[in-house]
Amino acid sequence: MNKLFNYILLLTIIISTSCKKDFLELYPEGQINEGNFYKTTADFQQAVVGAYVPLRDIATYAFYMEEMRSDNTEYDYNSKDRGGAGYEQFADFLDVSSNPVLANVWQAAYKGIQRTNVVLDRINNTASTTIGDADKKQITGEAKALRAHYYFELVRLFGGVPLYLHEVKDNTSSFVNRSSVDEVYTQIIADYTDALGLLAPPAKFPQSGVVTKGMVATELGLVYLTRKDYAKATPLLQSVTQMGYGLLPNYADVFKLANKNSKESIFEVQYKAGTDGQSSSFIYKFIPVTPNTTNILGVNYNNTSGGFNVPTPDMVAAYEKGDTRLDASIAVAKGKFNSNVDFIADSVVSILNPSTQGSVSKMFIRKFYNKPYGLQNNTDDNWPLYRYSDVLLMLAESLNEQGKPTEALPYLNLVRTRAGLASATSSDQAILRNIIMHERRVELAFENHRWFDLLRTGQAIPVMNAFGILQKMKYAYILPAAYNVTNERLIYAIPFRETQVNTALTQNPGY
Repeated sequence: MNKLFNYILLLTIIISTSCKKDFLELYPEGQINEGNFYKTTADFQQAVVGAYVPLRDIATYAFYMEEMRSDNTEYDYNSKDRGGAGYEQFADFLDVSSNPVLANVWQAAYKGIQRTNVVLDRINNTASTTIGDADKKQITGEAKALRAHYYFELVRLFGGVPLYLHEVKDNTSSFVNRSSVDEVYTQIIADYTDALGLLAPPAKFPQSGVVTKGMVATELGLVYLTRKDYAKATPLLQSVTQMGYGLLPNYADVFKLANKNSKESIFEVQYKAGTDGQSSSFIYKFIPVTPNTTNILGVNYNNTSGGFNVPTPDMVAAYEKGDTRLDASIAVAKGKFNSNVDFIADSVVSILNPSTQGSVSKMFIRKFYNKPYGLQNNTDDNWPLYRYSDVLLMLAESLNEQGKPTEALPYLNLVRTRAGLASATSSDQAILRNIIMHERRVELAFENHRWFDLLRTGQAIPVMNAFGILQKMKYAYILPAAYNVTNERLIYAIPFRETQVNTALTQNPGY
């Protein structure tokens, strides 16, 4: 049984307030509270499981801020119901500080940070714990890796953010100024470096879903890529190639439910279908808005929340002829509009099929399309954060940027060969740089990598402004102010509510 679901996630992390201690403190028996918790290995294991939960809260919204920010996806404009306009803001670069998605991601990340800080502070209080050295190393490594991951998410989205490195126990310690981007990255690197020495590679496949040395080396490698410190990224990424990971033979198989946490998976956000609140629902957001999902999902549901993260024609055109990843990544719902101008699908077909005369075609992401479906808005799909193919492409990039294109080619070509494509042969650094970026786009499409790749390679402004010109030519509903991509728009606004609660927070320029 997956470790992340072995425990009932009823634990509420207690933020204690400073007060004068009574001579005798009695804690209610049968209730979990700070007085009788954080004592045993099981207590800390349960607490660190709680620190994983915000990963799901972030993944629920991250694609709006990360994938839809890029030229990979857009939204299907719903003129009958403008309730989703707040999500559309991210694609059009019109988002404002009061957008609730910003607040949801920010709060989820800091919830995860607080939970890791509680674990780290309490586990070091050895006088009140009975926990073995091996368990202490494992739990500490997981907590440090999770804290680093949450801060990596925050710094890439918002820039410099407040650094909390200990449990917040009172109002005074909760109001912290923003640290610089460099200071945040220094802490991320320190946490991941510590975790690297505490955690082991995956012991078997499928994995249990917890953080491993492979995940730590992968994300720390990406941190160094982002900081353009390629010499430090390379050995970390090379170490991952020695940990038992590998590519599955068929690209489409990677996203099947039977292959969750497979040998190609470095780290996934864990979901489980059912009624205990741990299910995902991505496909409902990605398929079209329709009053009847029967011919798409096999279950009749009035889907009012769809039409987001829709693959763009620009994305489709990026796939080379014969690339098997196109059909594995994008599907098409065929149908018609009824008398109420509602889209009614009659079938789901391959993107490779020619258009059917008189039908309406709506593309959606196939990677999270795993029938049959039972409970509405309740699916079993995990969200992939890092896959082994990502490591291979990062390693190729790192080597190429150090002037070693010949050494980079084998890693790049492992990915291309699996996709049914001819090997790349160019040893020209500039040409190979473009090939690797293109390969990352199609290999990792719809997995929240494209926007960050554009950012760290300095291509976000020119690529997205050019894409915006095409979008405005195509869609009359896109406002003139949309796609005005400047340096200020490379990070998001600090959520408005946070700046009101914590007056020490300064807002990012341009918001």
